[in-house]
Amino acid sequence: MKRTALLITAALMVSPVFAAEDLCRVNLQKIEDNKATNPILGDPLKQQVADLESEAKKYQAAGDLEKCASSAQQALTLLEKQNTEGGGEGTQ
Repeated sequence: MKRTALLITAALMVSPVFAAEDLCRVNLQKIEDNKATNPILGDPLKQQVADLESEAKKYQAAGDLEKCASSAQQALTLLEKQNTEGGGEGTQ
């Protein structure tokens, strides 16, 4: 019984690490996808996204997956904001 409890506890402790790794990887992939489908970005936004993406990759390489996911999410938020605000321009 104790062995089963230890295995379950160990599995639960490892799960957040895999979740952070997945979120980091997925967010970086979403940035790449967004850049491929929307190649036209204004200079301030393009530089901000590039800086956050670079920061996220540095955190990923250093093994700090939570900071990687956070930086990548910030870049995605900027891209999504641009897509929703910029998507309706020129339609009037």
